[in-house]
Amino acid sequence: MPELSNPYAAPASSAPGATYTASVFGLHGRIGRGRYLMYSVFPTCATLLLMAPLFVLAGWFLGTAMLGLALLALLSHLLIVAARRLDDLDRARGWILLLGVPGVNVLFVLYLLCAPGNPDANPRGPAPTSSVSAFAQAAWLACALLPVIVVLLYGLAKFKLPV
Repeated sequence: MPELSNPYAAPASSAPGATYTASVFGLHGRIGRGRYLMYSVFPTCATLLLMAPLFVLAGWFLGTAMLGLALLALLSHLLIVAARRLDDLDRARGWILLLGVPGVNVLFVLYLLCAPGNPDANPRGPAPTSSVSAFAQAAWLACALLPVIVVLLYGLAKFKLPV
């Protein structure tokens, strides 16, 4: 006999059997503390390391234009990642405006990094899974990028600007 639904019960927050799927560039979905750290720190470092030689080699005007576009893309990515972290904390996405307040933004980022998320599914999706494997992948990526960074910085140090 099929079960009758209780009209006084709270609505289900997500589809039954929904599983968490991590995605770096998704606009929706929840991310935990570890993924927030990884999704925000690595793109920032990569953007700055890739844009530094282009800024030096491309000249002042073109280098500044490319750096501005890259930083605008990075800013939009960081805002999306912070919004997804707020989804995990069951907070309104309007809290993201705190990132524009000097001094408060540092405390807000620390809150995003330290506050535990909601362990249950909520209307914004299923609970994120453990990110231990994500940390391991990030550590391997950092070890692989270290020689590339050293060679890149050595090349920039040897490069002499015309005066």
